[in-house]
Amino acid sequence: MLAAGAELVDTPGTGSVLAADDGEAAGQALDTMDAAVLVLAADPPVSASERSSLGRIAGRPVTTFVVLNKADHLDAAGLARVTEFTRRVVTETVGCTSQPGGPRLYPMSASAAQQAGDPGFAAFAADFTAYLAAGRAADLTQSAIAQARRVAFALLAEATAARRAARSRATETAARAEQFSTRLAAAAKGTRDGVHVVNGESARLLFALNDAADADVLRLRRSIASQLDVILDGELSATSPAEIGRLGLNRLASLARAEVSAWQQRQQASIRQTLSRLDRRLAGDLAAHMETLRDSAAELLGLDLARPDPDGQLARTQWPAGPATEAAGQSGLNLPGSHLAMPGGWGRRRARQHLHDQIADLVTTQLDTACTDLRDQLTAATRALAAAVERRSVGAAAQIQAARRAADHVRQSSTAGARHTVDKLGTRERALRHVLGLLDQAATDNT
Repeated sequence: MLAAGAELVDTPGTGSVLAADDGEAAGQALDTMDAAVLVLAADPPVSASERSSLGRIAGRPVTTFVVLNKADHLDAAGLARVTEFTRRVVTETVGCTSQPGGPRLYPMSASAAQQAGDPGFAAFAADFTAYLAAGRAADLTQSAIAQARRVAFALLAEATAARRAARSRATETAARAEQFSTRLAAAAKGTRDGVHVVNGESARLLFALNDAADADVLRLRRSIASQLDVILDGELSATSPAEIGRLGLNRLASLARAEVSAWQQRQQASIRQTLSRLDRRLAGDLAAHMETLRDSAAELLGLDLARPDPDGQLARTQWPAGPATEAAGQSGLNLPGSHLAMPGGWGRRRARQHLHDQIADLVTTQLDTACTDLRDQLTAATRALAAAVERRSVGAAAQIQAARRAADHVRQSSTAGARHTVDKLGTRERALRHVLGLLDQAATDNT
């Protein structure tokens, strides 16, 4: 403690053996000092490590005294050069903002001062004593103002960064909510489209059924005619025209019924497979929409939506085994009439031809009956599928509405919370800027 009431803190030199000594002690002194006395050596001149120590004082509002010791090691010319060099280095490093004219420099010899006195030391002692008596209080005030300003500025920077982050989070949340709303709309559209897809597929299948009947009628006639010829040339080859007419009609009816029944079963199988694939596709599409919605809710808004309950598959339609054909001797089949009484091969040929002549009408009639049955079955099946899709859509729509309400709540809560945070931080920023203004005015008044 000096006589004037000042406390002198001697920090380790730049060449301290312990590295921690240079940092901790000097750092604590810099935070509380009112004035700095830097002791440098004239021989050798200021070093890089000493420049680093000088840089730690830069910007601090303290009076700086630079003592250039060992001046007696140099002649007058050498001392002048070193003094000018040291003054330039100190001024460039520390600056001259803290005191007019920059830091004060005192070439001196400590050993001479202890023995017979030294003019450089005497000048330093006089100036330093005068500073303690007159300038120390002003520097102390200026130092306190500067320290308070550093704290206020750090708090202002923190509040500004926090406010920007809050705004960014609110903007990001709003953007995510908007993105989620877009996905909600896509999911809702996907649930509504299912019934339209079913109805469209039903119409397509009806057209395909009519096309298949038109395309297959000639093939069915040729197949039945071929099978009828085998019977006529075989088991009925030696029978009378009357037997050919009676037995041939029964066999023709059976052949037509079997061929059209097989055709109908193939059409039924194709329709069933098509509707079953459509059912699985629509169910899969809906599940994918809802799973995407769940993932989006978790990713964008942190919501955990419930998984939809699996709904029923396509309702089982009762498909009849074959066409509702009439019994033998009916279905528009006509007996050969007077041809049955004609003897010999001529009568048999006439009876055979009569049977062949009835194939076209027989196949057409039975195909019409089969197509009518298939249309009724297709209508019932697609109606059941549309109902199943509608049930799924209603369930999905309920989930979408719940997700929309949850998203709106998240958006509103986030917006309200962000607005409150931004307002608080804005108030803090204004207060800190006011404090900085007061400190700047106080620093001006103290100079």
